[in-house]
Amino acid sequence: MPGIPTTRDAVRAVWDNAALEYSGVTDKVTAGLVLTGLLEAALNVLHYRKLAWEPDSIQLVSCDPASYLRYQAANDHVADVSLLLSQAISAHAANGTSLHDITGEMPPWKSMRILILSTGVDATFNRLDLDPEGECKVSWHGQFDTVQFTEIAAGFAAFVTHIVANVFDDDDGKETFEESFDWVV
Repeated sequence: MPGIPTTRDAVRAVWDNAALEYSGVTDKVTAGLVLTGLLEAALNVLHYRKLAWEPDSIQLVSCDPASYLRYQAANDHVADVSLLLSQAISAHAANGTSLHDITGEMPPWKSMRILILSTGVDATFNRLDLDPEGECKVSWHGQFDTVQFTEIAAGFAAFVTHIVANVFDDDDGKETFEESFDWVV
């Protein structure tokens, strides 16, 4: 569908410094689906990189705003969204580990839910860290705004691109990106 890139297309566009095109996302339901795909890709890559349930390691590889600003799709606000997503996923890992300490069982890694609250000019996302009975999902609540959505989607895509290309890699990320890109579904 025009103006609604797949997760793979969005991550490839960020990596190639191409413009992200989200003009086809015009409602809350579609916004939630697009962001859910990006969140699921982030969780897949972190699992592949053996960083699932490692909050300190997740923060170590994803908490530098300069990591996101190197992409043309990112500006200061988009980098902030990427950092917030990094912190949310790190908190998800910490809460999962705590739940394990209490119950003796780890919840599913993809049990993370994010709720995006949009009112007027601002949009924030609040973590609903663990939903052991549910699945990976992002929901958009409140007024839908295309500009806000595009910034949040670009932040999610920059986060995924960064962890695909730069986890434990000493070069410029090209080799790791191509190897790990297969995990972005």
